Order: sequence, then structure tokens, then C-alpha cells
Amino acid sequence: MLKFGTAGIPINAKNTESALEYLKEIKLDAMELEFVRGVNLKAEKAESLAKNLKITLSAHAPYYINLNAKEPEKIESSIKRIVDSAKIISIFNKKNSENKNVVFHSGFYLKQDKDLVYEKIKVNIQKILKIMDENKINAILRPETTGKISQFGSIDELIQLSTEIDIMPCIDFSHVYARSLGKINDYDSFSNILSKLENNLGKKGIKDMHIHISGIDFGNGGEKKHFPILNSEFNYMAVLKALKDFECSGTVICESPKLEYDAVILKKNYEEL
Repeated sequence: MLKFGTAGIPINAKNTESALEYLKEIKLDAMELEFVRGVNLKAEKAESLAKNLKITLSAHAPYYINLNAKEPEKIESSIKRIVDSAKIISIFNKKNSENKNVVFHSGFYLKQDKDLVYEKIKVNIQKILKIMDENKINAILRPETTGKISQFGSIDELIQLSTEIDIMPCIDFSHVYARSLGKINDYDSFSNILSKLENNLGKKGIKDMHIHISGIDFGNGGEKKHFPILNSEFNYMAVLKALKDFECSGTVICESPKLEYDAVILKKNYEEL
């Protein structure tokens, strides 16, 4: 079973509290907390919201993260931002174990050898996992497939990471499409991704998914801008069909500028397949 929701507070809600009620009213069942510039939800507020929570929550760590930064202080601040995001989601996790996922962009290659970048990012994620373990922070880290060619986060990199350390990938199919410069945009290509996940990560790879979908535009370097799903050449229907045929479970988060409107379209189309 797939749940559908929005990346952040919907257009027709004023704050996180009203968003949780509104999404339930329009029959969406998930939301990703967007900590864009920082973790702005206090622990006390999270504990209050968790009491009557009726939808599944995840979190997207702040965008100022680069686990491959050249400066040690930037790596330390990146680690702290991810840990702080995990602390908040772990409060909701106590209420319902489905509230567990922390999504983040791992970093940039910075024109370095990709194998060396992989090892450095792996070591720094292991540091985060150790901090979480020592502080009993219960959350799942999900590095996200990235849309720019200059960013760490290809499908193969994240699958390999997930076989070596205790994480799971966030599969942003729109980013995969943009990163491939439009080549990955049909049912067979998306099915191939799901097969890879299942073959390398077992059933968990397709039964415990966290997914992003939006319309998107790309240039020579990959991702440029998110679009409404109906205004993009990204073949979201082929993604939905592949997810249905593989009987995938988890959460689909819509990052389109039209947030809940497109999330409802995605859910409706998925259910009608």
C-alpha cells in the first residue's frame, strides 16, 4: 500500500498543525516536514502534535548539507543538521513507527574521484548513525537520489550504500529522470529501478519505500526546476504503473509547486490503475 502526501505545508494550510488536519480532510495520508533552512520545529511542539497525529510524517533535513565538504566545520554542521532532523522525527516515531524517515541530500562531488567521495560520505553517515545510536534516536536515514550531475546520489550509489550500512534510499524518480537528461522516462526504465532495489535490498527495498515525485525541468547539468506534474514531460504515470505492478509499499511525497493538488492527482491516478 502506498500513502500519498505533500512536501511541506500544503498551499491551503497556514501552519503544520492546520496542515495535518487539512491533509486528512482531502484524503491524503502523509506529509514531509521541510526543514529547508533549519530544524524549526521544537521538541515540545512535536510532542504536542504527535498526540493526535492521523497521517504519516517524515522529515527532509536542511538543504545546507555537504558530507563531502572540504572544510571540517561544514561537515560537522551537516552532521548536526541531520541529527537534529532525526531527533524531531523520532518524537513522532514513538507514536507510530511509520513516522521514521529522514531524507537528505548527501553532498557534492566537487570534481573529486567518485569512489573517494563515496567512501567519505559513507564514513560521515556512519558517524551520524553512531550519534543516533548513542542518543537512542529512532529514525531511518534516507539519502535521496539527486537531480544534478554534480551531486552525489545516483541510484547505484545509494543502493550500494544501503547494502553496506544501516540506511535506506529515498527514490526521487523526478530527480532520476533529470539526472539522466530525460533518458530514464518510461515504464521499463522505472521497473528496472524497482528490480534493482528488490534484487539488492530484498523485499524491504520495494515494501518500505520513501518516494518523491514532481514535474521537473532539466538542462545540461541535470535538474533545473520543479514544475506541476501536468506541465512537465516527466512520465509520472509510468512510475505509478511500475509501483502498482511491483506492489510497492511506503510513502509518495509530491514536491510539485501545486503540492496537494498534484498529490491528489497522483493518488487518484494510482488508485485507478
